[in-house]
Amino acid sequence: MNRRYLKYLFTSILGGALASCGGGGGGGPAPAPAVPIVGSLSPDCTGVNCGAINANSYSGTGIGFWRYNNTSSSVATVDVNIAGVAAGNVATLIFSNGSDATASSPTAGTLASPVMPPADVAGLRFSPEVIAAQQHSSQDDAHAQMLERNRSIAARLISNRPAIGPAADLSNAIPAAATRLLFTPALGATKTWFDTFPATSVAYDTSVQNVCPVPSGRKVVWWVDPTIVSSGKFTAGELKTALDAMQVSYCGSAGSAGGLAQLNGLLGDVWGADPNKRPELIKDATGALQDINVVVLNVPAGTGWAGYFSGGNNFMKSAVSSSNEALAFFINASQIKTDVNFATSTLLHESTHMVNFYQRTVVRGVLHDTWLEETSAMMTEDIVSPAVIPAGAVGYNKVLSIRLPDYQRKGGNVSYINWPTLADATPNYAIGGGFGAFLNRRYGLSIYQQLVTACTDGTQSAPALTSYVCLDGLIKTNGGSSFSDEFARFGATVFGQLPATGMPAGYGYPATVAGSYALQAKDLSSPLSFVAAAPLGAGYTATSHTYQRDTVAAGTTSYVRNAVVVPANTTLIVIIK
Repeated sequence: MNRRYLKYLFTSILGGALASCGGGGGGGPAPAPAVPIVGSLSPDCTGVNCGAINANSYSGTGIGFWRYNNTSSSVATVDVNIAGVAAGNVATLIFSNGSDATASSPTAGTLASPVMPPADVAGLRFSPEVIAAQQHSSQDDAHAQMLERNRSIAARLISNRPAIGPAADLSNAIPAAATRLLFTPALGATKTWFDTFPATSVAYDTSVQNVCPVPSGRKVVWWVDPTIVSSGKFTAGELKTALDAMQVSYCGSAGSAGGLAQLNGLLGDVWGADPNKRPELIKDATGALQDINVVVLNVPAGTGWAGYFSGGNNFMKSAVSSSNEALAFFINASQIKTDVNFATSTLLHESTHMVNFYQRTVVRGVLHDTWLEETSAMMTEDIVSPAVIPAGAVGYNKVLSIRLPDYQRKGGNVSYINWPTLADATPNYAIGGGFGAFLNRRYGLSIYQQLVTACTDGTQSAPALTSYVCLDGLIKTNGGSSFSDEFARFGATVFGQLPATGMPAGYGYPATVAGSYALQAKDLSSPLSFVAAAPLGAGYTATSHTYQRDTVAAGTTSYVRNAVVVPANTTLIVIIK
């Protein structure tokens, strides 16, 4: 089994906090001795939209990209001296630690050309996107906790392959019980479901509101808590309207494949024949496949989760005592009330986890680290959700509307592969969603689909790969240079505030086609999207970004920063626009 979370001993920080790259505050260790100049920038774009003439000249139009890759194990320094700039041009230095190890901190060197003071962006705090991100932060923390439970159960299932008899209880001794679900109950049928997210599971009485078939041969059964209406949270008409919209998006309508069918076509079914080899797992019956159950509950106010899938429900109660013994998703009715599109996208996100649990853990005996598991689910929200959830002229895309802008506002300093499980997971969802969507536009559906079929990360036996090596290998297999290269391009796109059009190849979020899916463009150039880089208080951690932005002052024709320190295994990209 690969390590559940990669943890690193932080090395001493070169030159203290990255003062000119967002490292605020006083104090810190004394600067390290100067490092000789050992590197130089190279143009990193071509074509009509590229503003980089050569290593030291900007054309004055378009966007210029220059790069220095420090692939050595030692720090390097670079002098940045680019002529051809004019008043108002914005220069951004983006540092990307695309390796799976902590590095010494970068520094932006000594500024030797006049720049303008930063603009006031105080109004950013009150933008609709900021408010939306704040509303969902507790849900991200709850989701990360549930995913960690699923990882624990999945890891023990893998370690028990193949099972000889009923497995030991894999749960945390939650003393709840549930009756075995019958296949495809009639409309109005009742059942008690157990919400297993709390430490002690909670029973909810529900009834069947709708049953919709999907092309896999399964049926989706929608169970609804009657107190959603009786409590006044919804009127009966409001609830029906909301659930009808969710059901059309998820199950489809006449002549139109819904989100679940599309997800199954891309990644595989949510369950299958392999559990027949495992006595501890629920089974499909001959001619009667397990239903997929969407359980909509009126949970108490303040409940953290928007929706979840628990792999524990896929087990017999003899193995997991709290199991509902069913393929099930739980959806918070309050989330539907707040934003039905968000709730529907969440259902597709959770469906990806269910597919991964079966197709990877049960069938293949493999398991992504949390960061890659969550990235794969958010890639679904970027690909499938907009195709089935209407939202104005374009489909609803939670990743582009919430996740990606949230990472831009965070100001970097988020370690992608070090995913928290107890609190403050929102920045990690932001970086994971943004990077997944970036890869979708670079590689189409290939990496998204191969994350299910082509990685042996998380196995008990050799050759066991880390999830970092898994994704790095997929990028290379599909014609890319490396994880580090794509991570640097992603960071430059976000913190260089790049527009959606007029971009050289390899950067930005352009509209593109992936298979039968039209992936939306995303413009990140709004002035209100800029914040100073977050301080590197805990060091320059693995798979993280930081940056420095300057605006050229009047009368200046060259942008100069001397002795810019580029840590080991770090990429520096300079953008002028």
